[in-house]
Parts: sequence; C-alpha cells; structure tokens
Amino acid sequence: MASAAAPKPSGLELAEAARTHFILRFSIGTTAAYIICQWMGWQPSALAPVLTGVLLANLPFSPPFKLGLGLVIVMAVSAWLSFFLTTFLSQVPHLLFGSIGLILFLIFYGLAQAKAQLPLTLLLICITVVPVMTLTVSEFAGMFPAILVRAMLLAVIFTWIAHAIWPLPSPKSPDPPPLGFASPAAAAALGMLIVLPMMLGFLMFGLTDAIPVLLTTALLVAKMEEERSSASAWAKLIGNFVGGIIAIAAFYLLAIAPTLTTLSLITFLIGIGFALEIAKGGVRGGNALIAYNATMVIFDLAILKGPANSGTWGARLVQFVIACIFATGMIALLWPRLKAKARHAGN
Repeated sequence: MASAAAPKPSGLELAEAARTHFILRFSIGTTAAYIICQWMGWQPSALAPVLTGVLLANLPFSPPFKLGLGLVIVMAVSAWLSFFLTTFLSQVPHLLFGSIGLILFLIFYGLAQAKAQLPLTLLLICITVVPVMTLTVSEFAGMFPAILVRAMLLAVIFTWIAHAIWPLPSPKSPDPPPLGFASPAAAAALGMLIVLPMMLGFLMFGLTDAIPVLLTTALLVAKMEEERSSASAWAKLIGNFVGGIIAIAAFYLLAIAPTLTTLSLITFLIGIGFALEIAKGGVRGGNALIAYNATMVIFDLAILKGPANSGTWGARLVQFVIACIFATGMIALLWPRLKAKARHAGN
C-alpha cells in the first residue's frame, strides 16, 4: 500500500533523470576508455574515447550483443581490407588511389542516401587513415588495423558498461531528417573530392602525425553528409577550433600536476562539458560531438609529444584547422549548388 501511495515521477522528472544518465554515461564512459588506454600505454589513446563517444551519442539504448559484435567485425573487416589494399597496390600509386577514390565514392553515396550510417562511417575512418599510416610509418603499418579493432572493442565494452550503470535512454531530440538530393552521386563525388586530396597532401609532405587530423576531419565530413548544411559546416569549424583551444588549455592544466588522477579529472570535466551540449541533440548536439572529438585528439597528441615538442602539436592544430577550413569551404561552396539542382529537378 505504501508503494501504491507513493507519488509517481512526472514526465519532466523522468526527462531530467534521463538527461543526467546520458551525461554521466558519456562523461564517465569516455573517461574510462581514455584512462585505460593511457594506463596501458596504448597509442593513439584518443581513438577509444572518440569511438566510445560516437556510440554513446548515437545509440539511445544499450546495443544488443549482436550489434556490438557486428560493429567490431565491421571495424576489423574495414581496417584489414584497407591495409591489404594499400599493401598490394603500394607499387602502383595511381591504381591505389583510384581504388581508394572509388571506395570513398561508394561510402559517401550510401551516406547521401542515409543508409547504414554507422558501419559506413567506420569504413570511412579506415579507408582514410589506414593507407596514410601504412605508407608513412611502415614499421607500425601492420599494427594499426589491430589498434583500430582494439579501440572499437573497448568502445563497445564501455558503452555496455555505461548503459548498464545508467540505463535510462537518451533524452536528446532526434537529429533533423536528411535533405534529399536528385543525384546522390553528385553528393558522393563532393565527399570524395574533400577527403582524397587531403590524404594525398598529407602523404606528399610526409606528415606522419597526420592521423588525428585525418580521423577527425573524416568524421566531420561524414556528419556533413547527414546534415548537408553549409551553415552547420562553419559552425563545426568554429567548434573544432574551440575544441583545440580547450585541449591546449587542458594540457597546460595537466602540467601543473601530471598524475593519472589529474588526467582522469580533466578528461571527465571535458566529457561532462561536451555531454551537456550533446544531450540537447539536433545540429547543436552533433556539432558538440565533433568538437569533443577534436578536443580529445589534440589533447592526446599534446600529451604524447610533451612540452618539449609543443611546436609539433601546435603545428598539428594549425594543420587541423586548415583541413577543416578546406572541408567546410568545399561544402559551403558546393552544397548550395547541389541543393539548387535538387530543387530544380523536383520542380
């Protein structure tokens, strides 16, 4: 009788509790993934929290076992396919990059039709970063696919753990529906023309630390394919730049007391700050997620290089901003034309 008489929580209270669960799930889940990688010496340590954040932000419920296992398998197939393709065609670069360009086109074609967003995004990450890693750092080339699979496995595990502790589904508003195009092939060609030249540019200049830049920019372009908005492209650029500044500030804060406890606290604060924005959902939440990715990537790079090489990771921040400007500039320049073409075809 006492339980029957107890007042039921209102819808507003349930929504606030769900929001709190999401914030704790995101901030603690990503922090745990990052600290485990740092503690074990697994580099690049930022991969696991970035992938964990992507899963927690996009999956409102705990993924079933089959889905979690499927994501790991997709990452494994994508990473090793990219590695073997690069290895077998490394002596014929024109054929290699023709093949990569074709795969990128097919990936963006699927994204332009809003199909299999998460698996195609994982394939996009692999086909973008694995060839660059294989061709520029040959002594670690065979290890990088395994690193990607391990990061995906950690992301799935921490997603399960976070949902088990804080089970209420994500309260964020749904993302806006994708805008239709008369020709998805044109949108796919644009995505390919953004990513492929960046890969070639980093390879030509031998930027062996360019993997974080390519990883984050590939995620940015993939999100653009979902939203198709030049205005949000520039919003993401600003968010990524702010994320870089936050990362550098966090690095200098860590230098005051460089311990694992301090690192955990700083990473948690970064996660909870971005989780508050991601929980709002929509375009704003998507921008916050990509800004979080940029923050963790640059923060991890700064820790890896240390204060003695501040010029190196500072240069990577500049390269990251240049890459984002190129990507967002191409989108802002060509998306309106694609939209106009779609409207004209619809009429």
